[in-house]
Amino acid sequence: MQNRFNELVGALAEQIGIKCDMNPGENIVTLSLEGFSVRICLLEDMRAAVMQAVVGLVPESDREPLYAELLRLNSLFRGSKGAAFALEGDIVTLQSFLILEGATEESFTAQAVCFLDALASAIEGFDAVVERAASGALPAPADEAVLDLLNMIRV
Repeated sequence: MQNRFNELVGALAEQIGIKCDMNPGENIVTLSLEGFSVRICLLEDMRAAVMQAVVGLVPESDREPLYAELLRLNSLFRGSKGAAFALEGDIVTLQSFLILEGATEESFTAQAVCFLDALASAIEGFDAVVERAASGALPAPADEAVLDLLNMIRV
């Protein structure tokens, strides 16, 4: 699995045009992209990988409203294209679980690029999320399809 992981991450780095140094036997690779870093961690027992990156910091005050907003954003992966927000101390991260079993270079790269797009949006919009949470502003209404799905889940 280690060799396949290295192949897939190498193909991703080549596709997005960055240099990626991988050391044999290491289960964590860090990609440096225009001012931020993305870690890709091999979970060998699960035959999967996790992509993770820092989105922002939890503010000193008004923490609880931000936590609630992050939970709301995680619901049905609103705007995160399948990734999820997480907390590590005072650091907000975005992470995505990628199945390696049967993954082709194309499918792995497509999943990774989708994560990178979601990450760029999350980083760009993080200050607005913090401000909205602190102000108590109501989130934008969900579209009708999401509301139908939420009602179906509650039944």
